[in-house]
Amino acid sequence: MTGKKEDFQTIRLDRHDRRLLSIFERDARMPVSELSRKARMSRATTEYRLRQFERQGVIRGHYCLIDPSVLGFAVWELWVTLHPGKDRKALFAHIDAHPLVWWRMECAGAYDAVICVLCRTPHEFQEFFRRLQGRYDNIIADAAVLMNVGFEYHTRGYLLDGSSGLLARSLDGAPPAARPSAYGLALLQALAIDSRASYVRLAQETGRNVKTVMKELAALKDAGIVVSFRPLLDTARIGYESYKILLYLSAPQGGVLPSALEWCRAHPNIVALGSYVGPWQLELDVEIDTYRNLCALLAQLKEAFSNGVRRHEVLLVTNEAKAMRRPPMAS
Repeated sequence: MTGKKEDFQTIRLDRHDRRLLSIFERDARMPVSELSRKARMSRATTEYRLRQFERQGVIRGHYCLIDPSVLGFAVWELWVTLHPGKDRKALFAHIDAHPLVWWRMECAGAYDAVICVLCRTPHEFQEFFRRLQGRYDNIIADAAVLMNVGFEYHTRGYLLDGSSGLLARSLDGAPPAARPSAYGLALLQALAIDSRASYVRLAQETGRNVKTVMKELAALKDAGIVVSFRPLLDTARIGYESYKILLYLSAPQGGVLPSALEWCRAHPNIVALGSYVGPWQLELDVEIDTYRNLCALLAQLKEAFSNGVRRHEVLLVTNEAKAMRRPPMAS
């Protein structure tokens, strides 16, 4: 690996780096002993490479995937187009501080940003949207509203030049679980800051013993509240840009949707997929090395589902605030 943290230059990964990242991305809480065994490296080498990833900015943290629907929340996406030339800092500062906002992303293309909002009722979202429009009508030019009805995370097949696969799924319509205890909420807050924190450190931060931490975390996973733990990767550091592809399907309830899902799950560069009720029906998260290869991916998709995909839009992700994915019950 080469490169310096202060210089944004692409870092070249060797095959050992790629294998290590491929294993680590499946479970960011995996002990180093297990990680080194699966990666076929010594513990010292594994620890060194992980530190290098962090120093160089490839790994920017570790986060906890939570299923908000199990906690009784509906997930809304608000895609906004902003007036050019306007100062957006006040708008984004307001969004980042709002208790209903789970995360947001800035992009280039048909839309300028997407805001992910968690609400218990449609009226709660309507009130959020109404107040946002009223306060920033001089900045927000247009908006599209969608409800997220399914989301899944895929492995990064491109790391090992192979197919991807389904890693974790959320928003499957499972009935809401019992609300976590006050201690469960505190533990989720700690995991949101650093999901790789040791049980000892989590115990110190939450004022309980290690056995209680392990028992509560197991209960959160059994309830389906905690879905998975993942490293927060800055893929631009390793030469892969992030895109959102919005797919408008001609028959979203017909045979095209299941087959499209299977196709997307296997593609090495499609790292996540969302199903929606709204103007479009599928959103693909794509990480790919060149725009030419992105065009090839789109051509393959359209050829495979020529009768199902009416049109698509491509957006380049310019800033994704993934670290804002705080526990929804904090709202």
